[in-house]
Amino acid sequence: MNWSIAPSCFPLGKINTRICFIIGLFLTVQAPGWAGTDTPDAVNEKQPAPAIRQVEPNFLNQPYLFGDWGGTRTQLAEQGVVFALNNIGDWQTDVSGNQQHHMTYNGRFRGIVDIDFKKLADVDGEFFFTALWQYGQNNTVPYPKDNTFVSPYGVTTFTSSVGGEESERIDQLWYQQGFADSKFKVKIGQVAASSEFGATDYFDTFVNDELAYAPSAIFNIRQPFSPAGKPGIVLTGDLSDLTPGLYTKAGAFTAYYNPYHPDSKGVDYADDFEHGMTAAFEIGYNEPNKEYPGLYKIGANGNELSYMNPSTGKIYRNDYNLYGVIEKTVYHPTGPDGSLQTKKGLDLLFQSIGAPGDRNPIEFEFSAGGRYTGLIPGRDADKLAFGAVHSEIGGAFRKYYRSLTGHGLGSETTLELGYQYIVTPWFAIQPDAQLIVDPGGDASRGDILILGLRTIVQF
Repeated sequence: MNWSIAPSCFPLGKINTRICFIIGLFLTVQAPGWAGTDTPDAVNEKQPAPAIRQVEPNFLNQPYLFGDWGGTRTQLAEQGVVFALNNIGDWQTDVSGNQQHHMTYNGRFRGIVDIDFKKLADVDGEFFFTALWQYGQNNTVPYPKDNTFVSPYGVTTFTSSVGGEESERIDQLWYQQGFADSKFKVKIGQVAASSEFGATDYFDTFVNDELAYAPSAIFNIRQPFSPAGKPGIVLTGDLSDLTPGLYTKAGAFTAYYNPYHPDSKGVDYADDFEHGMTAAFEIGYNEPNKEYPGLYKIGANGNELSYMNPSTGKIYRNDYNLYGVIEKTVYHPTGPDGSLQTKKGLDLLFQSIGAPGDRNPIEFEFSAGGRYTGLIPGRDADKLAFGAVHSEIGGAFRKYYRSLTGHGLGSETTLELGYQYIVTPWFAIQPDAQLIVDPGGDASRGDILILGLRTIVQF
């Protein structure tokens, strides 16, 4: 295939040049399957299957804004070559709790290519590449600077899961090779480690980053994360011969001081190897239940880096965190014939993480959430999202704050409620509300209410 669109874009200005940079890379991401995603409805075997009425694809019912390319897109996917392009944008503003309101818009324009060589050439391998244009101004910067969080709200939570520093960059670029019928896999290249160790599969549901991706406390380990992947290696072992669904994996990655500088494009690999190493281990269980799937995992992240706690001035060496995640489908409604409607129902999420309180701004976090797909009759693909994040401020930071203000810090709690309305298969809007109680763990501050509107476009 010859994609020759980029040269015609450059005369159109800076914005179009950025868009064409990503379009020229082209990609697609597939969300994991829980209730309401890819599990087919049960068939009542007592009655003959009804005839399927073929619906002629049109602009409103096609899965992608740009269509199926005359069938080429589907044919390529069947052969293991998947392309996609999407944009997620968040409008957010605080309406209480701060003297100054922050109306912001930020977004992430992402492209991906994912090649399954097993389908393409009967080779047990996979190639994955994703690049993005991060734009706009978000309310929280999703990484620690000098082990402290940067936020105009003075909070620990990240209110947007697509926040980040403005940039055009390569996020991930890796190859994974399987051995012994995929019982053992080796992934090497530019990897987002937090996506591998400790992340959730609810990115398509929540707006808050901790419920949609990973807890804030996990980033203090300076492990690479999306959209700032770094060089690394991941080893995965399939232990299903012992217990179906059981697996284990371990990884090692380059750390960072600032994930975006000087590596502003995601290709400054020489600098990536100048900041030490992080490592991770996880053991998990994918419950082999097609109607009520579940994922259970525990793991640890660690490093041998030296850095100063800005609240105490003490220099520490080594840092780590321990995490656990549970994702489980717990309910499906039944149809008129009594069969389970497995595309609808309730999925639950629980995650916790702990880290040493003498060197981390957050020493413990617990999150719980759920999503209900198809709650409103006739709106089978819509999702109702509800969740909570509880963060305990690290002990050293509490003491330091008390020495400055005369009162200490405790915990911060964030509540989220949102509804994702599927306008067309390729376009969705999601009104969202987040309430931050005791912002930054300071009970003397007023609670912050943030209202937002997310838009999702699949190109």
